[in-house]
Amino acid sequence: MPISGPEVDSWIDEMSHLASQFVARFEVTYGFPPDEHYVSRVADSGGRNALATALGGAVARDLVDFYSRVAQVSLPDVGPGFFVDEAECVVEGLRGAQPTQVSSVSNRTIVVFGSDGGGALFAADCQTGEIVRLDGGSLVGNIYEAAESGVQVIARDVEGFMQFLYREMLRQTPADD
Repeated sequence: MPISGPEVDSWIDEMSHLASQFVARFEVTYGFPPDEHYVSRVADSGGRNALATALGGAVARDLVDFYSRVAQVSLPDVGPGFFVDEAECVVEGLRGAQPTQVSSVSNRTIVVFGSDGGGALFAADCQTGEIVRLDGGSLVGNIYEAAESGVQVIARDVEGFMQFLYREMLRQTPADD
C-alpha cells in the first residue's frame, strides 16, 4: 500500500518532536553536546521532480512520495547515526555517484538514498520495494560488491523504513516527564 502525504507529514512531526526531546537531554546523559538532529520538510518540488524523472516505475513511487514531503534526515547521535540524503543527492547517485546494482543478488537494482554513521548505505530495491542496508562491500563501477551477508533487508518498503527510524529514535529518547 502506497504511503500518503498526511502519513509522511505526521511522521515528520513525530520525528521532529522526538529529535527535540533527544537533543534536550543528550548532554546531561552523555556528557558532551549533541550534533544537529533534524527531519526537514521539502521547501520546493524541484528535487522530487528530478527524482521522479530519474526513477520512473511504480516501485519507486513510495520513495518519490516520501521525497515529496521530506527534504533530509540527520540523526547523527541516534544509534550508529542515520542519514537520509536530499533528493538531489539521490539523483546524483543514480548518475554514478552511488551503486545502482548489488553483485550478491542477481538483478537487484537499487537506489541509494541514505547511510548510517558506520559507513553502511540504505537503498531501495527497485524490483521488490524492500529497503536494504549494504555493509562491508566495495563499489566497483556502479556495482556494490558484497557477500550476501552484507545485504540486509531492514524494511519491506519505505513506510517500514520510516517505522524503523521512528523505533530507533523512540528507543533512545526518554519519555516526557
